[in-house]
Amino acid sequence: MNIRRFLTTAAATLLVLAGTAGPAWADTTFSSPPGVLYMCTFPGVPPQQVTAVAEFTGPDAVASGGTFSIAGISGTIYLGSATRSLLRAVGYDGVRGSGMIPVTATNASPVSTVGAVIPELYWPPLTGWIEFSGGAQSFTAGAPGSVWFGMGSPFSLGLQFHKAANNTWTTWIMNCTLKVTSPAQNTVFTPDLPVT
Repeated sequence: MNIRRFLTTAAATLLVLAGTAGPAWADTTFSSPPGVLYMCTFPGVPPQQVTAVAEFTGPDAVASGGTFSIAGISGTIYLGSATRSLLRAVGYDGVRGSGMIPVTATNASPVSTVGAVIPELYWPPLTGWIEFSGGAQSFTAGAPGSVWFGMGSPFSLGLQFHKAANNTWTTWIMNCTLKVTSPAQNTVFTPDLPVT
């Protein structure tokens, strides 16, 4: 599968605060595993499996108790050919909207939800994807060691699906939950964020 990613255009450094101004750290790109599976609802068809990838930028290290930000959260939700065929069979050929893409943090607070924008996108006949970008969040680092980020569940996207026959848009809340697998899926972004 051809994995497309939007890369962030965030600034080259972030200022980490620990009570007073602390050192500036270089940006690091944090990437999700190559394919996290979710089950999502779509208009006119049963819930479908999708594959999601995401990334964002953040500092390459942070002081314990320091405030830091992640930014440029972006990625793609891939629809399989069977899902696209079902959607096309009920008349849909495109999507747009917005939503909240959760990124969980371990050894940092808060565990936060980050907004994303989904641009208008029309699909080829037998495949498709939903791209998202945007969003930033500040955290406070916990104890020395590492912060781990993970892709969260559940999440909802406020979408509009394009009806090809009459050029209209159908409003739809797409609800997604992490697919239950055995063993459980790895949802952790890499690398870890060192906490000094």
